[in-house]
Amino acid sequence: MLILFDYGHGGKDPGATYKGRHEANDVLRLGQAVAKRLRAAGLQIDETRTTNTTLSLQQRVEMEKRKKYDFFISFHRNAFRPEVATGAEVFVFSLSNPQSKSKPLADKIQNALVSVGFRNRGVKEAQFYVLKNTRAPALLLEIGFIDNSADNQLFDAKFDAIVDGIVNAILPAVNKVNTCPACGQKIGG
Repeated sequence: MLILFDYGHGGKDPGATYKGRHEANDVLRLGQAVAKRLRAAGLQIDETRTTNTTLSLQQRVEMEKRKKYDFFISFHRNAFRPEVATGAEVFVFSLSNPQSKSKPLADKIQNALVSVGFRNRGVKEAQFYVLKNTRAPALLLEIGFIDNSADNQLFDAKFDAIVDGIVNAILPAVNKVNTCPACGQKIGG
């Protein structure tokens, strides 16, 4: 299995910001923690960036087209108006395509994010550039609102549980077995 992780924004583009916190930094830290765990389970994870560098949307898509990826997953934090909106949501290009592998994985990741305490904003369809221009089944994760203090507290306090949830959603989608660190139960396969 080969997956490309895309960490939104970076470099000159910090993404959404709130009280000194930058989306680009949050998603890089989270995505790399998920990538590390998946690599330990035997998956090959490529990354669009590994440092705080600037990449255009086109460069991200071109990177995806260099190899045949099984999934493309873009990590983001949402923003609206300070302290107004909350929750997590996952976007796919099409909800109606029965052949797409994106929707089942999106559902599993969304359920994992909700299970750690994020308000359920659902799995949604969007025409985002990286979703409609990649060849692999693609998902864009919005992991809480960076301009909401409660979502930021949840992101920080439940960081390891968020990583576990995303990992344990991805592994069954790629037919890998993982062991739950808390209970020792086999997940996936």
